[in-house]
Amino acid sequence: MKENQSTMWQSLPDAPGVYLMKASDGTPIYIGKAVNLQNRVRSYFQQSGFTENPFTAQMMRYVTEVDYIVTSTEIEALILENNLIKAHQPRYNVKLKDDKRYPFLRVTTNEPFPRIMITRKTESDGTRYFGPFVRVRSTRQVLKQLTKLFPIRTCTLPLKEAKNKYRACLDYHIGRCPAPCANKISVQDYEKIVHNICQFLGGNTDAVVQEMQHKMEAAAKALDFEKAAKYRDMLKDVQQAVTTQQSLDSVSTVDEDVIGIATAFQHDLQSRLGDIACVQVLHIRDGKLLEREHYYLNDVHPELIPTAISAFVSQYYQNAVLVPKTIVLPMPIESVELIEKWLTEKRGNHVSLHVPRAGRLRRLQTLATKNAEVLLVQREQSVVYSSTVNPALVELQELLKINHPLRRIEAYDISNLGDRFAVGSMVVLEDGKPASSEYRQFRIRNVIGQNDFAMMQEVITRRFRRAETGDKKFNKLPDLILIDGGKGQLSAAQAALQPFAEVDLDPVPTQIPMIALAKRIEEIFVPGNPEPIILREDNPTLHLMQRLRDEAHRFAITYHRKLRQKALSESVLDEIPNIGPKRKQVLLQKFGSIDAIRQASLDELLSVKGIPRNVAENIRKHL
Repeated sequence: MKENQSTMWQSLPDAPGVYLMKASDGTPIYIGKAVNLQNRVRSYFQQSGFTENPFTAQMMRYVTEVDYIVTSTEIEALILENNLIKAHQPRYNVKLKDDKRYPFLRVTTNEPFPRIMITRKTESDGTRYFGPFVRVRSTRQVLKQLTKLFPIRTCTLPLKEAKNKYRACLDYHIGRCPAPCANKISVQDYEKIVHNICQFLGGNTDAVVQEMQHKMEAAAKALDFEKAAKYRDMLKDVQQAVTTQQSLDSVSTVDEDVIGIATAFQHDLQSRLGDIACVQVLHIRDGKLLEREHYYLNDVHPELIPTAISAFVSQYYQNAVLVPKTIVLPMPIESVELIEKWLTEKRGNHVSLHVPRAGRLRRLQTLATKNAEVLLVQREQSVVYSSTVNPALVELQELLKINHPLRRIEAYDISNLGDRFAVGSMVVLEDGKPASSEYRQFRIRNVIGQNDFAMMQEVITRRFRRAETGDKKFNKLPDLILIDGGKGQLSAAQAALQPFAEVDLDPVPTQIPMIALAKRIEEIFVPGNPEPIILREDNPTLHLMQRLRDEAHRFAITYHRKLRQKALSESVLDEIPNIGPKRKQVLLQKFGSIDAIRQASLDELLSVKGIPRNVAENIRKHL
């Protein structure tokens, strides 16, 4: 659908569906749903749309194509939109920043003797899922305690209702499993255990406590004191577990999820965190707060907070095992009726999206928002000590007075020997960690002689020209460029970026911060500053730049040696009579290098398959 922007919408149908805004390379940069595709997409190309929302205006600069998929209903469009966003991860959609799956406890109620396990994948397979839990370690602890209280199998044996011919394992002997594999318990008795564990995990702990109390009293009346003591100990463990759950001042028995949101903009944290938001979800079951979890959303601008919440609700409940009756929101959102209808179909009875103004739910929503604010502030304060972010990145950002996080740093180096085999390298650091899949190598083509400055200019020019043409291997742009060298190399790299000043790249190349690190006394050169920055030898920021610079050097020199070795192999072995491509390959596979072939004896050469005596003698003679 390649056409002028002003007419892109005219061929769209007057029907519900999903539209895909695409860039010049065909990559979706925004995906949305619509009741009426033509009317919705037309609104993007009206002049008022550019002034009212600068975020949309920025996106529309890159739109060269609009694709669409028609659906039968709005709900189908909503579901398809979620699936496409997850599959394509468009640049301008609000997305869950951490696309991780949280663990669930799964009880395989579709088997004769159900088992319990930890899983990260939920399916509509007839089994029961409980969760999600935020931490895997705590989930394992829950599972361990549960098998003490309710002996249920955790093995994967394919058991039948009767006549199972397996030997009881250690779990049976320590009271963690009733050994249905060895026919030591009936299906009916085992179902009682499964019923209790499902009730307990579902939050109905009172019923479990009452049943154990009854069994303990019955055993005592029957003078079976050993059994009564067993139920007494189990009862104590269950009651202790119950008291650790946080109860709310509520008599409500309705399942509720309470959502709160805090953005970096609201708390002046954009300089370190960017345009992210933290969403806190409180899971309330039977009037008790059973679980809390949080997510981070990216690209949440101040005017897009309602849109961000709407996107979160749609994506979060797309694969949810349990949809509560009430979802409490911090503010009105888009497409309320549509989302309620979709969730109602998913749950099987009515689901309400509610924005409380006062009372119990308002207090709960305030609590969720406060938790989100605390998490966001903690993220900003702990970014220096985070295991996923190198502490030196924050100091480097402050040292260079850069007002955005240094999520991606690219380092460049040149390796040459005279005017032969000159190469350049680009290595990448993403979120403080080497991103080896993003490394790139360049063979110098246009520079004659040993001119490091011109070679650096060629590498930088080729890198950003590939980005300009939409090459997917170069479409990620850096937040900082590190050049191996001094003022000369830095000036050459800056000059190489200048022609891209008018190109629609984000960030604009000429505005990308750039520094150079000179090897002699490790001076840091910054454009516009005549004096270098010199850090202490034990400074972590200096160590970070040194490691990145050395990695660029290693990557460049590895490529240089590879080319030199290949040329050497070609020039030496190709001169020997009767040595063709196959014999050359066999020799290099056998000995590994030209030096090893040179040092090989005549007998060793003759031991190579396909090398007769006259050829072996020629090799010895020439090498």
